[in-house]
Amino acid sequence: MANTQLTDKIAVVLDLGTSKIRAMAVVLDNDKVSHIIATEKADSKGVKHGKVDNHIELAGVVKPMLTNLQNRIYNKIKESVGEAIVGNEVVIKSVYIALGGTGIFGKKESEIYRLNNEYVGVPVVTSIKEKIRDRVQNDKDEILEFINQGYNIDDEIRMEPVGCRATNIEGRYCMVMANKDVKQDVINMLSLCQCTLAGYVLTPFALANVMLSDADKEVGAVLVDLGASSTSIAIYKDNVRRHVMVLPVGGKIITKDIKKVCGLTSEQAEKIKKKLGYAYPGGVEENILCSMAGTNVKVESLELSKIIEARLDQLMSYLLGEMCKVNAISECKKIILTGRASRLNKISEKFTNEFGVDTEVGTIVDKCYEKYASYFMEKSELEKAIKDMNEFAACLGVLESTSLESCTFIGKKQQLAQPKQKEKKGGFLSTLFNDFRIRTEGLIEGQVEKTELK
Repeated sequence: MANTQLTDKIAVVLDLGTSKIRAMAVVLDNDKVSHIIATEKADSKGVKHGKVDNHIELAGVVKPMLTNLQNRIYNKIKESVGEAIVGNEVVIKSVYIALGGTGIFGKKESEIYRLNNEYVGVPVVTSIKEKIRDRVQNDKDEILEFINQGYNIDDEIRMEPVGCRATNIEGRYCMVMANKDVKQDVINMLSLCQCTLAGYVLTPFALANVMLSDADKEVGAVLVDLGASSTSIAIYKDNVRRHVMVLPVGGKIITKDIKKVCGLTSEQAEKIKKKLGYAYPGGVEENILCSMAGTNVKVESLELSKIIEARLDQLMSYLLGEMCKVNAISECKKIILTGRASRLNKISEKFTNEFGVDTEVGTIVDKCYEKYASYFMEKSELEKAIKDMNEFAACLGVLESTSLESCTFIGKKQQLAQPKQKEKKGGFLSTLFNDFRIRTEGLIEGQVEKTELK
């Protein structure tokens, strides 16, 4: 790994997941990632359905993670430059966020502008966007992003309209919107950590940028993130982001069904889902009877798969509705699954059977693997390193999706000024008396301390 210097710019990324919070610090070179310097991971608190539910509780998790990162960055620099770092400190001033959670949704909008066979200029595009903004904005939601879907210029689709001659131009956009609280709650949480929001990338798009290849995005692909308590979907076609949606259901709802039907605790239900769970009865390779230690409960893998399939069918019906909004079933060639619930046995076969689209469980694409693998390979063997990279996929996706600036500050520690002693007033006797009093008080205090220790 490259050495880290005092002059390096360092950016920090946070992924606020429902089950885990992940943080990553990277060294920058001309606002591009040079190498990963440190990562942190902790159990999540204060996050529900992928968004901040209790910003005070979440800050209690994030603040010590950022402190740990500061210390590790400091130590890495010290390893490289020796004692030159002494007397300095590392402070994380701001962070980039993988912004997710329910309340984020895509909405198709369009606006027509009429010209008289004139050139399309920037003011025309600005006017189209402003009219759409005025139409869709409201007191409840905020616009996170305008995603260009192409301009229909006299019945010809162009991605870049400026400079074209036109009679009629129709601007088409996917408006990414969210409840105003989604971003504000993150800002409030960071404020408690003495930190600000440097920028954000929507989690579905961040994941897609490290799990979909350029070819996938061109021919058409759907990235489905099956999280613990939310499921997000990002759809691409012709290298354009077509749609995004976050649903308030995830793998935990399957665990709850198993818990209720089988009479188990949440922990037991999660364990048996991982060990025996199949996405559908037809995928069960062998019907195994499993006994739960400390209980009289016995569960067959075939019966367990029926419980799982019932809830998966409900989730997939929601996904189908979102995919149909942009004709993804007919136009997309691949579905990529990621997230906690994608580890379920035979889940890719279940999706293939239901949607008629080739489905596979995703992993980091080659170009990102080559770029970031060295950090993870230093700490683990190949199989574990790949697993860890996939776990930090949202953080890596943010790094690949936006222009970064420095988020840390390396500066001199402030030395507390020693208070000046007041000049003693009075003559020789006064000075002698004060000196005697000070000595006597010291002896008395010492005696009190010894008495208390006994």
